[in-house]
Amino acid sequence: MQSVNKVLDFVWPQQLVSDQSAQWIFECFSWALANFDRQEFFQRCVLVQPSNDFFPGNVSSVQAKAQNIFKHSLRYAGLCHWPFQLVEPADLSPLPVVDLQLQSFSRNSATALEKVTAVQPISISYNPQQTLKPEDLSASFAHLFAQHLLVQYKQLPPGGETHLLEASEVLAVFMGFGVLLANSAYTFRGGCGSCFNPAANRKANLTEAEIVFATALFAELKGIPKAGACKHLKKHLKSSYNIALRQIRNLTKGRSLQRQMMIS
Repeated sequence: MQSVNKVLDFVWPQQLVSDQSAQWIFECFSWALANFDRQEFFQRCVLVQPSNDFFPGNVSSVQAKAQNIFKHSLRYAGLCHWPFQLVEPADLSPLPVVDLQLQSFSRNSATALEKVTAVQPISISYNPQQTLKPEDLSASFAHLFAQHLLVQYKQLPPGGETHLLEASEVLAVFMGFGVLLANSAYTFRGGCGSCFNPAANRKANLTEAEIVFATALFAELKGIPKAGACKHLKKHLKSSYNIALRQIRNLTKGRSLQRQMMIS
């Protein structure tokens, strides 16, 4: 029996990410739960999936497609009450970051909150090529939203200034975009480059494995079954998800994951 277990351990790795990466992702989630609306996370936040159920709408142009994806992504992020506006790439001007001077932080994707006012809107744009890959475009929007949350909150995440982009990507997973971020983290070029369009791809800051690990942590905290969480994951990521679940459960050692997040 012992030899069989050794073979299984060889075939089925114990870890998806290093202990250091796993601990940092745990810390990022604890930080996000403490600072970015725990109630929104547990009561209303959903695991966004790349399907027409999540992104309905008939569009007839590149601009309309981008606007539709932006609208739905903003709603899932719980930030419809923020003064975001989508502008065409040619119309985006380099303006200073809008300071919303928030007295408190709240996300709410279910009900209309009092609008956050600003002297000028927060303008973001998009890569028109990414409308060919809506999954990548929504993931890119989610990462931008998360970066603005960090800027407005004015508090460094775990890892400090050197990990701002990586931490904002974890925050985007925390907001429910893990499947989209994982699926768009790496694009295989394949044997023929004629159908490969690098301009349509999203630039990831975390590794594919780290995003899958963070997505599994999101699903575990939310009580989302593996079948539901993996339904739209790319095929080669489903085995990684299984390893991530095993690693997370080994790290918690039978303790309540939610409790561990509160005290980490």
